[in-house]
Amino acid sequence: MARVLTLLLCALFSLPLFGQAPGSASLTGRVVDPQHLAISGAVVTLTSETTGLTRETRTNEEGLYLLATVPAGRYSLRVSNEGFADKNVSDLVLHVGQARIVDLKLSLADPQDSLTVRDAPDASALQAASSVEDVIRSQQIESLPLNGRNFLELALLVPGNAPAPNFDPTKTNTVLISSAGQLGRGGNNIIDGLDNNDDVVGGSLQNISQDAVQEFQIATSRFSAELGRSGSSVINIVTKSGSNELHGAASLYLRDRRLQGLPATLDRTVDEDLPFDRQQYSFSLGGPLKKERAWWFGSLEYRNQDGALLVGQRDLSSRSIRRTFASAPVNDLMGTWKADVKLGESDQLVGRYSVQDADDVSASTLIRSIGSASQRQQAQNNYHSATVSWTRVLSPTQVNSLSAGGNYFLNQTNPVTPAPQLTYPSLQDGASFRVPQQTRQNRFQVSDNLSWMIGSHYLRFGGEVQQVDSGFLLDVFREGRIEFVEDFPTFDHNGDGAVDDNDLLFAVTLRSAFPERSLSIPDADSTHLAFFVQDDWRLTPRFTLNAGLRYELDTDVKNNSRFDEINPLVRPFAGTERNRDTNNWGPRIGFSWGVREEKTVIRGGYGIYYDRIVLQIQSLERGLDGRALPVVVRAGNVFFLDEATGQFPPVAPSLANPFTGFILPGAGAGGINIIDSRMQNPMVQEFNLGVQHRIAEGFVVRVDALHTLGTHFLIGRTIGEVFNPVVGGPDFVVNLESSVNTHYDGLLLSVDKRFSSGHQVRAAYTLAKALNYANDDQIPFSNGPVDPNNLGLEYGPTPNDQRHRLTVLGAFALPAATNLSFIWTAASGVPMDILMPDGRSRIPPMQRNAGNRQFHSAAQLNAFIRDLNQAGGIAGDPLPVVSERARFSDSFNSLDLRLTRSWALNDRLRLEPMVEVFNALNTTNILGVSNLNYSGYSNVLVRDSQDPGTPGYLTSSGFGRPVTAAGGVFGSGGPRAFQFAVRVSF
Repeated sequence: MARVLTLLLCALFSLPLFGQAPGSASLTGRVVDPQHLAISGAVVTLTSETTGLTRETRTNEEGLYLLATVPAGRYSLRVSNEGFADKNVSDLVLHVGQARIVDLKLSLADPQDSLTVRDAPDASALQAASSVEDVIRSQQIESLPLNGRNFLELALLVPGNAPAPNFDPTKTNTVLISSAGQLGRGGNNIIDGLDNNDDVVGGSLQNISQDAVQEFQIATSRFSAELGRSGSSVINIVTKSGSNELHGAASLYLRDRRLQGLPATLDRTVDEDLPFDRQQYSFSLGGPLKKERAWWFGSLEYRNQDGALLVGQRDLSSRSIRRTFASAPVNDLMGTWKADVKLGESDQLVGRYSVQDADDVSASTLIRSIGSASQRQQAQNNYHSATVSWTRVLSPTQVNSLSAGGNYFLNQTNPVTPAPQLTYPSLQDGASFRVPQQTRQNRFQVSDNLSWMIGSHYLRFGGEVQQVDSGFLLDVFREGRIEFVEDFPTFDHNGDGAVDDNDLLFAVTLRSAFPERSLSIPDADSTHLAFFVQDDWRLTPRFTLNAGLRYELDTDVKNNSRFDEINPLVRPFAGTERNRDTNNWGPRIGFSWGVREEKTVIRGGYGIYYDRIVLQIQSLERGLDGRALPVVVRAGNVFFLDEATGQFPPVAPSLANPFTGFILPGAGAGGINIIDSRMQNPMVQEFNLGVQHRIAEGFVVRVDALHTLGTHFLIGRTIGEVFNPVVGGPDFVVNLESSVNTHYDGLLLSVDKRFSSGHQVRAAYTLAKALNYANDDQIPFSNGPVDPNNLGLEYGPTPNDQRHRLTVLGAFALPAATNLSFIWTAASGVPMDILMPDGRSRIPPMQRNAGNRQFHSAAQLNAFIRDLNQAGGIAGDPLPVVSERARFSDSFNSLDLRLTRSWALNDRLRLEPMVEVFNALNTTNILGVSNLNYSGYSNVLVRDSQDPGTPGYLTSSGFGRPVTAAGGVFGSGGPRAFQFAVRVSF
């Protein structure tokens, strides 16, 4: 592998260098005379208004010019040519990731004359791309009320994007984004051109201070060939740089329990004392190392949070699950330092280093609606990243950008109290079976991009190499897991004269065959290789054709290098060889057509995109191989009940000694996992067609229709059974295969209105439908399909599918230097998966996530259950009906406000106190956290009684009750909360 990597790097560095790096912008256009004839050789000069940095080029024989790989920011543009009056464009704003077109017509006049015009940044004909993307500008980032100050929340302001449920213990305090119907593992997150993705489990890695973010771009779908590693979206962040003037700011944000409402589902009879306060300190400073030559910027932010979680607590006296608080402190330190240096007239060097050190207590990943206080986990996360990029202007038509960087991530997660996991139908108690665990990831990345203007073709070539080294230390299933079939005991099964927890019925237990041994996988590594070509061909002044091709290869995500180490027991199922997935060619074609000059643009296109396979797949085959981490599944005490007396015999397992039942073949366990030799990177075909129209100055409307079809997504399917001598019994063979699809159809609408007075209103609406075959789009770790031979039964809505989502944001300049900004979010409800009385699987005849989709009321569900019972129930056992008041889902509605007042203390120093209100109307929003129950309502048909002779056996009065609220105690959409802050800037 080292030799291959060396050869590839040599080949990469031998390329002619050119391109637009992900963290930059480009500017092209045509210069013509009064008769619209091309002017060749005109001098085009771009000057930064903050640093004075200049870039100069000349127009070619067709009058076209190119300024590529330009840092995002505000510029002035000057065009001059002998015999013509100079033309200047002021306040020209280039956004991150943007390919901007500015055409200019020169007048015949005295060369000493000059004409200056202001840029029209919303002129829709000036955008050359055909992708579905948007940019959140620095003014909006600084002025909007973001609950938590996490830059990823900016994605939720763009249509086609929504929050994603949690899927892994390492992501419980991370903002997860679902784009175009995907579930958050596979989106590509880039900061200053450096990959910021967790290749182990998916999602993003490092957070940076909101005050360090200059611009935020998200390409929701159909991005160009320059970007990849995602079947959904690409988030592109550019951090701030210094300028010729020294600028800085210091901020303090304060929240306290006395300024905070209580969660709607909290049991007030148990607890009303909310243990919560938070202080966030932010500092930023930047300026010149040498004016017009070198600049620096730094930021530091610290969050000290004495937080709380809403947890469940079993109350034996009332036979109910009470909801109360448990402490969840967070300490989070983030720092970013950046330097920009102009090496000469043709060269620029940029370097950045960022660090984050966070420790927190949070809820473990849940498979039930709510967890107990003992289900909390303690996590320590350390992140480091560094990147250097070198941009060189090779000629007036060629620009190259070479970058190198890397990041390091170490996560250590432990339970607050070691214990077996106690999985009740309505509560997850004990300690999570998935912790303790430790994850480490090292990435080294080199990329090169070359941009080249040839005639009317704007060409980009490039490639990248990423070496990802990761390792796991897992103690999963060490303490074991007990699967109860009831929340509370109903009969004296052990004959001791009392009905208590010793009489609880449990179906199975799961535990490592070697509970004293950790699973160590120190070398789950892979190399990612990619190269691309992109051509934006300006066929006419109003029509641009975007064509590109990208190739991607991941060398070892399928564990190819250890194929010979597979357990011989399952060798007959694995085949004779395993090859890399080498056919990941992604063609992309699109167009941008200006129907009316600077008024209307029609865009559309088609592309093929490849999602990355996370390295956790390696850990499943190497860990759950029947030897390293064999999971012994044993019968619970329900298998030992005396049918005549209803009591346990002496040999039955008990709560005090649960792991003594006879071995069951893989019931509910991971079994022996093998990676299918035909596994492929998930492939997504994306189609879009849209129109953007400028109704008036500062008033733009955009509508996009988006359709995606994902194929080769992963699922775990049982394909056989073997006798495993390590566990002393039969074990299922689970094939990890690329066998299922995803579908998404969306209508995306955005409206942007800017007023001359400085006010701005922006709205983003999504009408969408998302379908797939599993509640996780990458890791088949939980229970598999109800019928392994009929995967079509799994087809249904995604757990976070929202038909409607609307976000409106605004900023208003009020009298007396006062500013008001807001974010209003409204969304329809997500579906609910309706589970069997023991909570271990959904009801087989139903669609997955049937609540609020197949069934919209309790009456509809009860009618289905009664018909099912008349037909014999499930395996001869009837199901209980639910209360007529049961609900499946709740809509979402939250209004966040910020009010600020600015005082000038002197010529440069300003003081800005502010007050923020989150969920100002205190709307109750019921929503969950886990991808297995995102609705927030109890979704298990728990019987009121386990005695078939009583009416309670056929009723589930607890089903459909609200359990958790959106945002938990203090997050977005949670109870109303006030935050006070003050900011000093100069």
